[in-house]
Amino acid sequence: MSEEIEWKRLLLRKDRPLPKPGCSWAFYLFLILLIVYLIISYIKFKTS
Repeated sequence: MSEEIEWKRLLLRKDRPLPKPGCSWAFYLFLILLIVYLIISYIKFKTS
């Protein structure tokens, strides 16, 4: 029981560093590259 309370306190702490607002573009870039890679892989798989 005490371990659960420790985890809860760690998760609910407010002094954790939040990601900077500029980080969101990197996430979307990663998502776009991942989708493009999946499309290319699918096309290669389909043609082979």
